[in-house]
Amino acid sequence: MLETYRGIPHLLDTWLVLTGMTLPIAISSLRRPGALVPRLAAFCGPAAFALVIAATLSPTAHRLGQVGQCGTHLTTTGGLTSLQGLLNVLLFVPAASMLTLASGRPGDGIAAGIGMSAAVEAVQALIPQLGRSCQLHDLIANSVGAFCGVGVAAGLQSLTRTRRLVAVPVIVEHAAVLVSRPPLGVRPALVTARRPAAGRYHRTNTQLSG
Repeated sequence: MLETYRGIPHLLDTWLVLTGMTLPIAISSLRRPGALVPRLAAFCGPAAFALVIAATLSPTAHRLGQVGQCGTHLTTTGGLTSLQGLLNVLLFVPAASMLTLASGRPGDGIAAGIGMSAAVEAVQALIPQLGRSCQLHDLIANSVGAFCGVGVAAGLQSLTRTRRLVAVPVIVEHAAVLVSRPPLGVRPALVTARRPAAGRYHRTNTQLSG
C-alpha cells in the first residue's frame, strides 16, 4: 500500500539512493546503439522502478502484527476511488511506459507492472515491520497503472513514428563477390555471386585469346 496519509519518512532519500545504484546500468543503456527514444526510455527506466520500490517498501512509523494476510475489501480506505488509489495508479505509469518504449513490446510493460505489484504486496504481507498492509485494491490499481503506462507509450510511439527516405543501395561486383553499399550507418552486405556457366566462360576465354 502506498501510505499517502501516514507519510513516508525517507521517500526522496531512498529513491535517490536506489537511482544512484542503478546509474551505471542506465548509462550503459543510453550508450547502446539504436534509436534515441528507446535509449532514453532505457535510461529513465531504472529511476521509474526505483520510485516504485521506494514508495511501496520504505518503512513507516506504524507496525503491523499480522503476517501473511492481505485485505480483499475494495471499499476500504485507500480504494480505487480515493486519492491513495489514484496515486497507486499513477505510480506504475512511468515504469510500464519506459519499459514498453525500451523493449518495443507492450506485453513487457503489462507483465512487469502486474508482477512487480504482486511481489510488492507479498513483501508487505510477509514483513509487517515495514508498517505496510497488503490490499487487493492496490494490486488492481497498480495493474490499471501498468495498462495506462503501456497506452502512454503507444501514443508516444505513434507520435514519433516518421517516414524516412532510404537511398537505394549500390551493388558493386568485385571478384565474384557482390558488395551492397547501403546508406550511411548500415553495414554492407556481402553476397557471393553465382559462377557463370561453363560454356559461357569458355566462349569468353576464346574471344579473349582470339
